[in-house]
Amino acid sequence: MSIYISACYNYAMPINTAPDIHEQIICANIFIRKDDKYLVMRRSPLKKYAPDVVHPVGGKVDLGENPYTAAVREVAEEAGVAVRNMRLEAVIQEIKPIKDEPYNWLVFHFSADYKSGEVISTEEGELIWLTPDEIRNETLFPTVRLIIDHILDHEKGTVFTTVEYDDNKQNIIGHTLDFCVIE
Repeated sequence: MSIYISACYNYAMPINTAPDIHEQIICANIFIRKDDKYLVMRRSPLKKYAPDVVHPVGGKVDLGENPYTAAVREVAEEAGVAVRNMRLEAVIQEIKPIKDEPYNWLVFHFSADYKSGEVISTEEGELIWLTPDEIRNETLFPTVRLIIDHILDHEKGTVFTTVEYDDNKQNIIGHTLDFCVIE
């Protein structure tokens, strides 16, 4: 069981017990490998949040879905491709990342190998194949920027991070990095 130490009460309290109820959005994303490149999306300039940002293919987990099946579904819907050899690369807990919204975001980032299918066009943005160096040189979500080297290096294991932003939600002001590595 996870324990949250409440500054107000100064004793251990289980998460999701009043007053500490998570209001959380869960997402699942995949960086899709083919040869020496990854299929990613340059988000549409019409997007309200993070226009023109390069991001893995993915989206919100539906009710009753787990992050793995959500990632597979999102790739089929948004990119028109199938994947194999999926691996969990990162789990990000973003503490209220959007100004004036009460939600925390829990984001699962996977990597996978391209299996089959033709890349389709989508109103979500432009699907593009980029090398790891090209990805690093793009505008990325701040949390993805923080861990991109870990996602693209399969020797590092799964990274877990919790991120807090400044009051304007523009800059990361605090984070943790923990790794799950098999030795």
